[in-house]
Amino acid sequence: MKKTIPHIAFRLLFGLGCLLLFLLPRLNAQSLDSILQDAWRQRAQHLKQYQAFETTFLETCEAKVVQVPFNIWPVSGVLIPADKDTGLAYRSEAKIKAKYLDRFHYQQDVIIKREAGTLPIPNWHQLPAYNFNLLERRIYLNEAFDRGFASPLHASAAPLYDYHLVSSKLRHGLLVHRIAFKPKKAKYPALSGTVDLIDSIGLPIAAHFSISSNNQLELMDSISVFQIFSYADGIYRAEEQSIELHLNLFNFQGFYRINLDYQEFKYHRSIPEEDFDKLVFHQDKEDFKPDTSYWRSLGNSKETESYFKKHLIDANPQKQFRSFGTSRLDPGPFIWYKNFYRGYTRRWGDYFLDLPPIYKGLGFNPVEGAYWRGQALIGYSRPYNELSLRGQVRFGTADQRWKNLLDLTWRGGRTYPLSISLSGGTAVQQINEDEPILPVLNSIYNLVLARNFIHLYGKDFFKLEYDSETRIGLTIGLNLEYAWRYPLFNRTNFNLVNTDAVYSPNNLSIPGKVNRFQGFDPHQSLKLEFNLSYQFNSRREVRYNQRFQEVLQGRRNLRMRAPKLYYDFKAGLPYFGATTSYAYHRLGIQHSFRWANIGLSAFDISGGHFIYENNLPFIDYQHFDGVLIFFLQPSAQRSAMIKQFSTLPYYAYSTNQAYLELHYEHNFDGALLSNVPFLRRYKVHSLIGFNSLHIADQKAFIELFFGFDNLFKVLRVEFAGGIDNFRRLRPAVRIGFDFNYDYYKQNRRS
Repeated sequence: MKKTIPHIAFRLLFGLGCLLLFLLPRLNAQSLDSILQDAWRQRAQHLKQYQAFETTFLETCEAKVVQVPFNIWPVSGVLIPADKDTGLAYRSEAKIKAKYLDRFHYQQDVIIKREAGTLPIPNWHQLPAYNFNLLERRIYLNEAFDRGFASPLHASAAPLYDYHLVSSKLRHGLLVHRIAFKPKKAKYPALSGTVDLIDSIGLPIAAHFSISSNNQLELMDSISVFQIFSYADGIYRAEEQSIELHLNLFNFQGFYRINLDYQEFKYHRSIPEEDFDKLVFHQDKEDFKPDTSYWRSLGNSKETESYFKKHLIDANPQKQFRSFGTSRLDPGPFIWYKNFYRGYTRRWGDYFLDLPPIYKGLGFNPVEGAYWRGQALIGYSRPYNELSLRGQVRFGTADQRWKNLLDLTWRGGRTYPLSISLSGGTAVQQINEDEPILPVLNSIYNLVLARNFIHLYGKDFFKLEYDSETRIGLTIGLNLEYAWRYPLFNRTNFNLVNTDAVYSPNNLSIPGKVNRFQGFDPHQSLKLEFNLSYQFNSRREVRYNQRFQEVLQGRRNLRMRAPKLYYDFKAGLPYFGATTSYAYHRLGIQHSFRWANIGLSAFDISGGHFIYENNLPFIDYQHFDGVLIFFLQPSAQRSAMIKQFSTLPYYAYSTNQAYLELHYEHNFDGALLSNVPFLRRYKVHSLIGFNSLHIADQKAFIELFFGFDNLFKVLRVEFAGGIDNFRRLRPAVRIGFDFNYDYYKQNRRS
């Protein structure tokens, strides 16, 4: 049958359609490859031109508690969040002038600020407005996480990503390609999201990317970043950035959002490093101007203005105060029974009275029996200096003795912190002044297991202390103490479980120094201590707002991955009736650094010896921080734990000889266990390390350990094995907590 022309045309069109369907994916893939190649080729040049900048921006921060999964009476609302904490918890607005070179060189000065909220945000949430630049090889979230995340716009990261061309559209006269990217494997330290690239130029005009929970984040569940840029008349500038930190701790969920609206933005090809000093963030009392025409001109919503009006944090708040170098809200009128579980503060203008919770002073040891240590602090506080007097009484049911103590302290120095204190009275103290055993943990071992590890002595003393940071990074400490020191003995065998329990003696057995039955010879001591340290590349910030400051004047030294040198000297001076006569010194270095992208390493190396020892009591030997109980000593920051052994007996290696002490720890930050699929979802981090101690008399202790932290985001577990002088193996399992339970208790909603 003869085919008609329309029939032939239909078959031709059908064939062309099939051919286009076959070729279209290849054309798209080829176009995507070309776009990425252009971006990768121009990246290095763009980074030089579009990294350093100066700007003024409006910063808006807010925190919300999204979910409280359960309420447990009476814990909820006292130790953990309750239902009433859900919703908006904090909001702030600030106009800030900033200058940025790289993540190690930046400055931000607050021009004007207002904030409101009944639940403050911890310091580690107060992130400076970092420049998350996709032109960098890796994206880092300084002060919050140690791992770097590969940028999809760097050619070396291409094998980690799956790319997809979503669309190509004209936008303000520019051809813009939207490219979606995601990690090929969940274990990769990579980003997920989209980036809009200007055709042929390869610069991002918009980006929205996130770091998911697959990346083993600490505490945070995920991080999301949104950015908008403009490109007109050859000028490229940032317009807006938003950062969201999502938290999920035992299904208590919330998020913290930082929005930046850039004004007067200008990139500089190069800003000299000399333009940056050590102060990277600064806000002053005068920056808080909540009721001004500036805020009214912003035209915020009625809901926002209503929240500020209700919860405004003024520059001169009535319900805020300083105490013990930290801050919390005034809990309200004094109710005697509530003081058992929470502190109480009363403030009259610049004067204040502080009473800590009664339960914190309770404890037990075989020397004193059940004891209570009560404290009260009165003081006079100004924005940049404070004078306080702390009184303490301590009484044990077994020794039946009152032990009183007074401490007068002045702190100040806005640029260079300075503290001077004068104290005196009667004290009960561990032989190792580093206090390697928490009294509360020893109390549990005493009362439940009938085991005693703590070794105490008594002293009546008078002490003068001086601490300062005379230059950025350079700290100096000077202490002078005169004391009458005497042994203490067990006075009770009380135990909750075993009525026949007998505690080991409080005094050690050290030939020629200490006898476990008679103790040591009482003596008078005049001790001088000098401490000097220098942190290279030190950086600091100053925040006026009392809710966030950790020290009096709001100054905080930031954690640095740079060497820190320290030198310690102490001497027993045979004057004014004192019989001690010796001199000791120690030199050390501490450092932390990244191993590419497989985690963070830290080490501490120190050595010391006694220059002379005419009369050296055992108390003044060099003692080392060991652990024999199940729990690791809690620490405010991980780097402070590195000098702690996991299996070393507390005083078995105390020495008057020369010694060398080495500590090393490497935390993989999830880089290792993220390769194990069934463990990845739990965000567990692995760690390894060793500790060693070498003493001139040929005694040595070597210890290896491995472990896991970020367990349920708050726990750390170590498995350690110590070789005791090459004769005995000491295996151990230790557990520690990385969580501040007092935070919510001090800052909960009223």
